[in-house]
Parts: sequence; C-alpha cells; structure tokens
Amino acid sequence: MKSEKFRILPNDEFGNIRKEGKRILIPSLGSDAGGRLFLFDNEENLQKAKSYYDELSNSGPMFYSHTHQSGLFLLQMNGDMEDNDFAKYAASLEEAVTGSTSIKITEESKANKVENLTDAQVGDVVKDDFAGTYTITDLYIAPTDKYKSADVEFTINQIKTAKLVAEDPDLIETKPETNVLILSITGENLSDDTVSFHPNTAKMTTDTKRQISSNVMISPFESEFIGNIIQKGEVIFDLGEEGLEGVTELKIIFDGTAKDAMTIGEEVTVVVPVNKK
Repeated sequence: MKSEKFRILPNDEFGNIRKEGKRILIPSLGSDAGGRLFLFDNEENLQKAKSYYDELSNSGPMFYSHTHQSGLFLLQMNGDMEDNDFAKYAASLEEAVTGSTSIKITEESKANKVENLTDAQVGDVVKDDFAGTYTITDLYIAPTDKYKSADVEFTINQIKTAKLVAEDPDLIETKPETNVLILSITGENLSDDTVSFHPNTAKMTTDTKRQISSNVMISPFESEFIGNIIQKGEVIFDLGEEGLEGVTELKIIFDGTAKDAMTIGEEVTVVVPVNKK
C-alpha cells in the first residue's frame, strides 16, 4: 500500500453530488489503474454513487470493482485488486473515520511467489490463471541423458512435485486439491523440416503399479517444431492424494515424433529413479 499516489478528481466524476474526490493510482495494478475516494455531503448522494459502481459490477466481470462505505466516505477500487488487499484499504478508511474496524484481514502467506514453474523452488507459489495455484513441495534429481526420436532431441531438465489447488477442477478434470509431478523439458528439432513432438501426451508408470497419463489441459508445451528450433515447457501428471508415496522408480513413455500426421520416430521410454535433491 506504500506505492499508491493521489490526485484530485475532475469535476465530471460525481462533481454535482460529491463534496471532494481523489484518484488513487496503484502502479502494480497497471497504468492509470487504482481507485477513487469520495466524500459526500449526505447519505443519499453517497448511495447514488455506490449504486452506480455496484450496478456496473453486476453487468459483467470486465466492469467489476470493489466498493466500501465508511460514514460519508466511499472507497472504490479496480476489480483486479485482490480481495484481501482491498480489505486493507477499507480497514484503514474505517479506522480513520470511526477509530476502529471489524474488517477481517487474512494473514498473507510467507511463501515466495514466482512467475513460472520452471523457476520455482521448494515452498514457492506459482499462480496460473487457468490451472490454479501450485505450491512446490519437493525437487528430484533429473536424468542427465539426452533422448532422441527421429530428429527431435530432448532432455528432462527438472523434476518436481507440487500441491495444486485447481482454479476450476471440472474444467481440468482433477480434484479441487491434488498432488502433481512436473517435468521441465527442452526439445530441439535438429532437422530443417517441420515436425510434431508431443511430450504433453506422455504416459507414466510407477513401480507401485500405477499408470498415469499427463494432464494435457495444464501441460503447456507447443508440439509443432519448425526446423532447427528449441522449445521448452512443462509436462504435468496428476498424482492424486497419494503423490509419490512408496514410489522408487518412474517410467515415462513419450510418443514418437511425427511429420505430416505420420509417425517417423521411435517411442522413447525414460527410466527415472525417484531421488530427492
């Protein structure tokens, strides 16, 4: 909340019914984004302004914004702001106006938030707008070998597990909370031809007699390899509640490389001992 800036609002923003108005700019929400703080002469005018924002919010997600009233003050904030962050602003306003507040502030997680699964380490949290929230639980020793199917050569750079809290469990066909295995893979097309390689359709077996297909919905890997290019991505397996409990060895089976819808490369099986770093 220390990065906000204030400026006086132009008169056309409720100028006929408000007493004062200030624009709050919060750079972390985007250029010229933030909210507004109004002071009104009476309750009726305040409710007119609050109803305006609340009705816009009801018209669709694009127009959603947060609103909170304290006395004759009205606080409005961009809908992209997290609920807990808005609660902090609302609580500060209430305390300034009334001397106290009943607004609950959720204690923030001390886990480090990172941008992507590749960079994430144990304890890090990665928010994916489609899949949900990953919290990395363990890192494992990845094989150092290079593997090849036709002219596509690939390596498994990282192996890690995470707890996934799904954004929409039905959409990605998983439980609301589950354990996942994440492979970070680099593939290179050594030829001039455009080919297809699909690590995100891999299957995995365990020495505890489980067979698990990768979750294609949440495995971000581009399968088309134009000539002489390198691509990176993640392949994710849903391990369920049991995770890797009791597992000492994995076998990961990758489909062969294809060209013009015809398979031209051999299927590749990678055997990985399960050893934590």
